[in-house]
Amino acid sequence: MDVDREIPDDNDDSGGKRRLKEPDPAKVRLVTGPQREDYDNARDKEAFHKDQVLLAKQKNHKLALENQQLHAQLETAEKMKAKHIAYLKSMHQELASKSQAIVELQQHKGQLEAQFLGDQEKLQAMCSTIVPQLIESQKLLMQRNEDVERPHHLLVQKKDEAIQLRAYNYLQSKKAPQNKPPPRRGTRASLDPARNSSTRTIQIPLDPIPVTRAPSGKSNPQHKAKLAATPAFADLLSTDVDTLSSLIDKLERLLEISDDVTVNVKETAPKKRNAKKSQRLANRDLKNHINSVLRRATYDKFGVEQASDFQIYNPAEEAKVTACEEGLIDPADDLFQWDFSPGYAESRWNDLMIVKVVDAALEADGTGGGEIGEVSFRVEGIPAAFNESLGRIETMREARARGAQNFQQQQLGSRSTSSKHRKYENRVQTITATIQIKTDDGIAGDIETWERLLEMVEHLGEQGMSSEEEDEVEVDGAKVLIYKVKLCLWREPRVVEYLRFVDAQTALFKKNKRGPVAASRIRSGAPGSSKAPCGLPKSLYNGQWLKKATPSYLKELKVSKEAFGLFVAATERMAL
Repeated sequence: MDVDREIPDDNDDSGGKRRLKEPDPAKVRLVTGPQREDYDNARDKEAFHKDQVLLAKQKNHKLALENQQLHAQLETAEKMKAKHIAYLKSMHQELASKSQAIVELQQHKGQLEAQFLGDQEKLQAMCSTIVPQLIESQKLLMQRNEDVERPHHLLVQKKDEAIQLRAYNYLQSKKAPQNKPPPRRGTRASLDPARNSSTRTIQIPLDPIPVTRAPSGKSNPQHKAKLAATPAFADLLSTDVDTLSSLIDKLERLLEISDDVTVNVKETAPKKRNAKKSQRLANRDLKNHINSVLRRATYDKFGVEQASDFQIYNPAEEAKVTACEEGLIDPADDLFQWDFSPGYAESRWNDLMIVKVVDAALEADGTGGGEIGEVSFRVEGIPAAFNESLGRIETMREARARGAQNFQQQQLGSRSTSSKHRKYENRVQTITATIQIKTDDGIAGDIETWERLLEMVEHLGEQGMSSEEEDEVEVDGAKVLIYKVKLCLWREPRVVEYLRFVDAQTALFKKNKRGPVAASRIRSGAPGSSKAPCGLPKSLYNGQWLKKATPSYLKELKVSKEAFGLFVAATERMAL
């Protein structure tokens, strides 16, 4: 009897099997006997062979997949083989280059060894010649050290002697009683304590440094301006001393530029109002003429037609201005450009431009030679010219602010100014009296020192004195007035030590004098704000302060080239 069998199909997606159709039982023929057995055996063999074919196909499919995997692995292996071959080639090349470098290094090493041996031989030869010279130099150095130590030991010995002399004088002063009462009022001793005290003068242990003198035997006189910027003159012009001083300097510089310019000045007294009016008109005409000439020269040289053209004006290059400030270069003669950078008011470049404009104005003036004519000079005509000049520099608001600030500074500095004046007068009187007393007594030991001190104080003037400010301290429940002395940063620090001798002499003169005691003065160490005076010798200025000053300020300072020497120690007068 037929049964259902599953026969695989090559095109079947269900694993290579197909389902056979069952035979219809009505159509099955029944075969009996031996034929039936043969038929069954044949069918079994057929089914077995079909199963074998199916298994063979499955194995073939599996082997095909394995073959594909093997081919992929083979390709990967071939690629890796190619990479290894290339890597081996590069390694062989690098090995060859390294071998060549080693060979060259060995050759260079041999050359260096030979050069080292040669240099060593040269060094040994040089040592054989230098060592004896070094030994001789050491001997000479030891000898020089001994020569230097001798003055040092002598200086120490002199210092010890000075200390012993001071100690001896101190002990002698302690032994002698100082209980002498002050002189009575109206006596000679009270009227002239400087000449009638027991110890009238002190000895200064300093000698003046010799300097080059003028043929007359006197020191070179200090240059002084014909117009002095005094506080009274500044108050009369309704301005401050600094502004007046700068204006006077500009006026003097304008007059000193050309020798052809002459101004005939005639002083007149204000007698009538008509004279005052004519004076004002004459000054106005002169001022208008000068302004017109300067304006034409400025417009012509700078290539502008009016003042508003400077708004689109190309200023000078910053690099050239910086080099000019450092004093490396000066503007070319045919170059006319302003410096509009911050700080233009103190720019050296602009100062040189102003000089060039003034020269051009004097050359272009049609008066022929710069003869301005006779001009009557009166103090009343100056404020109008100066005030209008100031008005062109600053606005009304700035002028009011500056005026309020100047008024406040004048109120605060009036006492300081009078204090400087008194201090200067007292020191000059003290030095003059001391020189006279020593001359009368025949004490010629330190007269030259006092004379040099007098020259130094006269050079410094009132502006060279230290500023002071009042203060009150409480002593035993009572308030005592004192003065705090400020530092002059611009002044040579040694000047303070020299002035202490003068102050000590002043105190000695006033020791036996009746009356109120002067207020104490204490050096506070606070820096002062006073402006440095111009035209002093370089030795009276602080060297460090001069190094920090700008070139434009040094130009305004006008440091004198006069050789003014200070002092050196005098060991024979060290005992005070």
